[in-house]
Amino acid sequence: MCMKSVRMRAFAALLLTLTMSVAAAGCAADADHRSPEEWLSMAYSGLAAMDQYHFTGAISMGMNEELMFKPQMFEGKVTRHKQLTIQSDEQDPVSWNPVDVLGKLNDANAGVTIIHEGVTETESGAIKTLTVRVEEKSDVTTARWDSLLRQQFDDIAGVSGADTLITLNVSEKRDTILAQSKKELEEMLSRLHATSRYDIVIDKQRLLPIKMEELTSFEYERGGTPIKESRHTSVRFEKFEGSAEDSVQ
Repeated sequence: MCMKSVRMRAFAALLLTLTMSVAAAGCAADADHRSPEEWLSMAYSGLAAMDQYHFTGAISMGMNEELMFKPQMFEGKVTRHKQLTIQSDEQDPVSWNPVDVLGKLNDANAGVTIIHEGVTETESGAIKTLTVRVEEKSDVTTARWDSLLRQQFDDIAGVSGADTLITLNVSEKRDTILAQSKKELEEMLSRLHATSRYDIVIDKQRLLPIKMEELTSFEYERGGTPIKESRHTSVRFEKFEGSAEDSVQ
C-alpha cells in the first residue's frame, strides 16, 4: 500500500472522529442551552407522563418573619397518572397536586430564570441538576388565595357556596361571631396582595423535577394595621415508576 493511500485513510479517519465529536458536543450544547421556559415545560411533561411516583412535603406559615405554627408534614402518591392520595400529620387536609401546580406555571407565569446548575447528592449517587425559579403572576396568586380563603370560611361556617349569614340555622351568639369574622375577612381580602415564586430542581438527564420549593407572601391590613404573612412549601419527589428510586438529600 502506498504512503499516499495510508495518509488519505488516516486523514479520513481523523476527519470522521472530529465530525462525530463536534456532533456530540453540539447535542450536549443544545441540551445545556435550553431556555428556562423549555426546562420548565420538560419537567412538567416528564412528571405528567409518569404512571406512578411519591412525594413528601412540609408546609409552614410565618408572620413578620417569625414561624407561627409547627410545619405541617404530608406525603402523597400518584398512580395511573392522575389518581392522587395525600396523607397529613394534622386534621387539616392538604390540597396540593404537583402536576396541576407545574401545569399552571407552565401555561402562564411572570417569568422563568435559571438560578443554579450543579450536582445534587441522592441515595444512589450524584446527579446533574438545574434549578429554575418561576414567578407566578401576582394577580393570579391573589385571586387564587381570595377564592381559597372564602372557601375555607364557608367550610368553617358549615355552609359551602352560600350566604353564610342567611342560611345558617345557628344561635344568635354564633351568628354574631360569624358576622364579625366575615366582616374582618372582607376587609382583609379587599387589601390582599399575594405573590408566589417556585424553585424547581430538575434532573437534567431524566428531565424530571426532584424537588420544589414554594414561597408565597401575603400583605393585607387588619384593623388598619399592615400585616405580612408567608407560606413555605417544600416537596421532594421520589420513586418514579421506571426509574431509580432516588430521593433528594
